[in-house]
Amino acid sequence: MGTGDEVVEIESLERSLLSESITGEEGTEAEDESVLYTSSFQEMEENFVKYQTAQWVLFSLLLILAWGIGLFMLLYIPVRRYILRKDIRSRKLYLTPNSIVYKVTRPVPFPCFGVLKKEKHVLLPSVADVVIEQGYLQSLFGVYSLRIENVGVRRPPSDDVQIQGIANPSAFRKVFLII
Repeated sequence: MGTGDEVVEIESLERSLLSESITGEEGTEAEDESVLYTSSFQEMEENFVKYQTAQWVLFSLLLILAWGIGLFMLLYIPVRRYILRKDIRSRKLYLTPNSIVYKVTRPVPFPCFGVLKKEKHVLLPSVADVVIEQGYLQSLFGVYSLRIENVGVRRPPSDDVQIQGIANPSAFRKVFLII
């Protein structure tokens, strides 16, 4: 157990965390003031949608040859493009003095059922590297992937945060390395 001072300190920390979560939007305004860099996704929207559509069509054609299910996937393309556009328009990636924050709100595969909200905070001391990747199909459409690798020997690569469609990944990496 801890001493009395440690218990009091933990209780005060819990109260401050609870008060921050209750304030809601006021806390996010204070957080927005300390944003050091914000990445954009809007410039890459068209290329990203084309890249994802080409990938979807390739998988569909493969599945037409295998089981015929790819035909239904081809019919789903307009809905898929709508979902991709909503997805990339809602993305926000910014760098604060303490962390990298990635927020996205995307429709579920059938948009009438609502949206999925995802918010990922990666503390700067736990970041080992920021890697810029571009595969063959991505290079045809000019799309880049940004992977934020975590520190730790035992962590699997699936714990890394991977973000596709960022407009200027090298600028984000430079700002990260400066901090």
